[in-house]
Amino acid sequence: MDVNKIEKLLCDIGIVDPNSVYKFHDKVRLSEITGINEKSKDVSHYKDISVMKCRKSGVIFLSTTKHIDNSYYEDKDLVEYWESTDRKSALLTTIRDDERRADQFKHAITNKTWVDIGTGTGGILDLLSPYAKNTLAIEPQKGIQKLLQKEGYGVYSSVKDIPGKDIEVSTLFHTLEHIIDPLELLTDLKSKMKSGGKVIIEVPHANDFLLSFMDLDSFKSFTFWGEHLILHTRNSLSTLLERAGFSDISVQNYQRYPLANHLYWLKNNNPGGHIEWNSLSNTELDKAYSNMLASLNYTDTLIAYGTA
Repeated sequence: MDVNKIEKLLCDIGIVDPNSVYKFHDKVRLSEITGINEKSKDVSHYKDISVMKCRKSGVIFLSTTKHIDNSYYEDKDLVEYWESTDRKSALLTTIRDDERRADQFKHAITNKTWVDIGTGTGGILDLLSPYAKNTLAIEPQKGIQKLLQKEGYGVYSSVKDIPGKDIEVSTLFHTLEHIIDPLELLTDLKSKMKSGGKVIIEVPHANDFLLSFMDLDSFKSFTFWGEHLILHTRNSLSTLLERAGFSDISVQNYQRYPLANHLYWLKNNNPGGHIEWNSLSNTELDKAYSNMLASLNYTDTLIAYGTA
């Protein structure tokens, strides 16, 4: 019998009502970048995956977790995940978010012992390590581990491998939604942190404007993919942190993509509007649009903070 580990966890801790779950979308895509390697890889185990939603909580999750296990990410080939041939070119695919996060969270990491969980190619490590007292990283992909170790970073496969209990700041940037047992991860993380240490978590939002208000099928087909096991709401993310033992929890709305991106979706049913229609963006407009979406709880992203 296939046990959906994410759904079971959500039901067990009272986030999801199993009687309120319905099919929200009938498929997921294989990869983060639409179309990459889908013709050359065995995708048969993805064909039966659909996307479910709980009417009461608003949480979105996949219909199964059978395609993901703890070894899933370990065997990825170096930087194929970023459709690149080397670390330098892979970093270019994440530089926009890396630079934004570095600016946004530098103050929290300065002079602290910091671990970044699910660090990928480590772009955020390059930008913030000069400010941290000590930098560690968690990345299960063995090929990427070797590349980061060559750069001088202390990289571990899992949180359990972190030596000691000295972590003062932990960051998870679009990582938690990939984890098959997020409560176990957060509980293990707390056990490695100093009392009073801070955790910062950024995840995609189940109440994204294009999903919940516009109900845009083209966006659903783009944004739902096999590695995003769950899309959180403010309440589900807060509850998970609380169950893991964190306190002083706050969850804030954040909008990564500007109005130009949304307009492009509505006209062309494709991503990339923040680039193609960049002339429609300016700082004042984008800030106002982001603030409006936040006030309505329609942002594409949630950022949670908690204290160990």
